[in-house]
Amino acid sequence: MAESGRSTRVRVVRDAYGRSYRVGETDSVLVGLSRAWIIRMAWASMAAIGLFQYGFAAAVPTLTRGYGWSLTDAFWVLGVWVVFQAGVSALAMWLYQRLRRSLAVPMLLGAVLCTVALLTLAHTGRPAPVLLGYSMLGGIGCGLVYATCVAAAVEWFPERTTTIVGLVSSGFGCGALPFVVVAYGLGVDSHTAILSIAGVAVFVVVGVSGLLMRKPPRNWWPSHVDPQLWSVDQRLNRSLPNNVPSLEPYSVRAAFRSGTLPMMVVVVVLGAAVALLDIGYLAAFAVSRTPSLVGAAAIGVLAVMTGFGRAVASVLSDRLGRRGTLRLAMAVGGVAQFGLLVAVHGRYSAAVIVFAGLAGAGTGAGYPLLVGMVREWFGEDAKLSNYGLVYTGKAIGGAAGLGLARLTWTTTGATVAFAVAGCLGLFGAALTARMSQPGRRATPLPRLRIDSLRRKDMPPAQQVLIQQAVADAEGYSMRLQ
Repeated sequence: MAESGRSTRVRVVRDAYGRSYRVGETDSVLVGLSRAWIIRMAWASMAAIGLFQYGFAAAVPTLTRGYGWSLTDAFWVLGVWVVFQAGVSALAMWLYQRLRRSLAVPMLLGAVLCTVALLTLAHTGRPAPVLLGYSMLGGIGCGLVYATCVAAAVEWFPERTTTIVGLVSSGFGCGALPFVVVAYGLGVDSHTAILSIAGVAVFVVVGVSGLLMRKPPRNWWPSHVDPQLWSVDQRLNRSLPNNVPSLEPYSVRAAFRSGTLPMMVVVVVLGAAVALLDIGYLAAFAVSRTPSLVGAAAIGVLAVMTGFGRAVASVLSDRLGRRGTLRLAMAVGGVAQFGLLVAVHGRYSAAVIVFAGLAGAGTGAGYPLLVGMVREWFGEDAKLSNYGLVYTGKAIGGAAGLGLARLTWTTTGATVAFAVAGCLGLFGAALTARMSQPGRRATPLPRLRIDSLRRKDMPPAQQVLIQQAVADAEGYSMRLQ
């Protein structure tokens, strides 16, 4: 036993799977405010950086007119940003794990880099400075903020990880809507002032959040939930029996050698390729239409539905299972590409908006689902490092997707691009169906020792509950064999 403070009794307990939990400290004792406030600040920070992806796409018509860019130039700026935003995720997760309590370092650094990026885009249109300032530095800044917010959500809500990560990451899409609206009305003469104001706003939101956000102690668990019962009792943990915990902890190397983690990376590559194709096409669509209201509306709907899809899919995955929900999301994103193909050929503006929303909901849902899958399939020890590696797949897929978007500038090219994207989405769904939890089929559920869950001070009624929950968990395992 250990003591923390004057009245907080801290103890470490283990569940039936051998996982350790630090119980006794409340969030208010640790950081002086509710953990819900940490999540609100993480959502606000995600919303602030979402404009770099979706807001930039909506601003492409103005930027091409104001700076004399071609669409290829705009795609280069966005493509390099995606590579750096996703590429830094593994390093950002490494940095997060080495911080003590405060998250000020990655958040403030991210805030500064994001502000430099927007000020660069506001005051110059020359390719070299924009690629360095907006794409590279801005991508690194957004990647630091994104990874830190996801990691904080994972550690502050261990009993509802996927749902809360889905909620936090929904800000990345939904929060970009105001800037998409502003970007539609962005004039050549006003873009400098608006982008500068946006840079200051991002700095304030992310910077203030970074100063206030904290990480909990390692293996922290909320004191109002019994972690031992939660691990085996469906009445407390509604995601059972569809999302059974890992049999053993996997390091990054072990997870990669299992073959499952590389498959997850490929799924992210496929999903990102489809998503960035859609963003690139809608940006080009907005440039080709005067006025560009339909293009801006489609980008706005895509962004909002991306956020909505993340939140909804995360909740559904408790009932349907992470893998099954991910397979459904990838299939929806793939089928939506064929809908976009028909809408483009028929010049149906309303249909473009509708299928853009479906595409956003499908392709965006995978990220929070994979957070839950990584944690449940590879264990707690390296969950953040494993997910950081999985997320880097967006760098490859994003670049490939924008390359496909280049083909959509002609009718024939659009047919090829959307057909390829649709097949990629469906292939991702099929690949997801083939993924399996490492070791689950070859090894039975770990020995669920009831004695290991009992404590001397535990009431007899609770011991009966544990015994029944363990029996249920063993039944779940047998059905998975």
